Amino acid sequence: MNLYLILALVLFKTKKMSLQENTALKKATLALLVQMMTSDAQIAPVEEKYIEYVARELGITILDSHEIRKNPEHFDLKPPQGEQERMTILYYLLFTMRIDGKIEKKEEELCYKAALKLGFNHQMVSDLIAVM
Repeated sequence: MNLYLILALVLFKTKKMSLQENTALKKATLALLVQMMTSDAQIAPVEEKYIEYVARELGITILDSHEIRKNPEHFDLKPPQGEQERMTILYYLLFTMRIDGKIEKKEEELCYKAALKLGFNHQMVSDLIAVM
């Protein structure tokens, strides 16, 4: 079983409890994923579908989702205190980065920056990226 599948299973098991009812956190998480999707200036259809999937899973309305996609920089991520919530955001970010089958330098840079903000060290993120 590859790491990608393992991460998907972990995310599936934790998503019901993660990000709880914090609407601002959910919107900021989606905005971060939109920034990841657009960071390489090439938006693949599979990335679009994944962003739509995450928006639905987070309970973000279509109207809010469109606003987030138009202006993702207006939604500042304030890292949650709980490790499970922070890990969930990191998983979503890693999946978004990898979903199109390639990882670009700008995507990696954004991932490291966001992971640091979430409280994860560079080496841990580097290891996760390496096995994806």
